[in-house]
Amino acid sequence: MTFSKFFALTVLTISSLSTTAWAETKKPAAAPKNIDIKSMMIERCAQEATALKVMDAKSAQKVCSCTTNVQASKLTLGEFWQIQSAAANGQDPRGLAALKRIQPELDQCRAGVKMNEPVYPQAPATKK
Repeated sequence: MTFSKFFALTVLTISSLSTTAWAETKKPAAAPKNIDIKSMMIERCAQEATALKVMDAKSAQKVCSCTTNVQASKLTLGEFWQIQSAAANGQDPRGLAALKRIQPELDQCRAGVKMNEPVYPQAPATKK
């Protein structure tokens, strides 16, 4: 997997976590409901992977669900943040011990899935 594909998936996970948590704190007060952060992270990751044309919706749901489950069950919170921080800062986190340890399982999550380079939205042309 190329660094840009890996980076895109890592950033999707970061974005999913922070956007989901922020959005939940900004909702108006309403009747209490059960909030499932993990499911929200998976859904957000799949939406972004599809929007960036990294993979189709079905594959995105599979990969995001598997990746999130591996991270949740195999990493400490500190290791998770270390990996996410490296990726968010544009550094390649693949050299980190925690990521090396779970990489075989992450590779299994992506096995058989056709992944494309991310297609980032273009800024509209400015008028002169």
